[in-house]
Amino acid sequence: KEGNTMRSLRQDALKIVHEAIRRVLPESAVKEALVARAFSVRRGKGRVVVAAVGKAAWRMARAAADFLGPDLSGGAVVTKYGHSMGPIDGLEIFEAGHPLPDGNTLRGTEALLRRVRGLSPEDTVLFLVSGGGSALFELPAEGVTLGDVADVTGQLLASGADIVEVNAVRKHLSAVKGGRFAELCA
Repeated sequence: KEGNTMRSLRQDALKIVHEAIRRVLPESAVKEALVARAFSVRRGKGRVVVAAVGKAAWRMARAAADFLGPDLSGGAVVTKYGHSMGPIDGLEIFEAGHPLPDGNTLRGTEALLRRVRGLSPEDTVLFLVSGGGSALFELPAEGVTLGDVADVTGQLLASGADIVEVNAVRKHLSAVKGGRFAELCA
């Protein structure tokens, strides 16, 4: 009888652990957020563009694409090398450098910018950001090179700066950080 109780407790504990893990997966979080906020798109009332950046960007974008179905108008995903799990209909997928940006970072960011150009007030941008997004979404400001951004980032990381400190500096080197991407979308 005691053995059965222990097995039952173990099974219950495993169910709890598995459910907790399922709930914190990027795709679960995105779907729950979209449902909870009653995110809906009325057909014919504007485009919906997905812009996803970060190490979990592919998984978040997959969930958004599944949720939106035919209401998805397109978009792009920029994630860390090795984090893409294949194509997603309607979305361009880019793998890029993390924690230091590289040429693919620029290509992915430029693709996102192309997708949000010419939006109307009826259009919606669903911007999904996960950890690593600040490194994977980058376009240097005028007069700044990608090498400059990578060099400064590397120096900050080597000095022990935390992510808040790193981002406080990087936003001044960027054409998309510090609210600039939102301005470009508007």
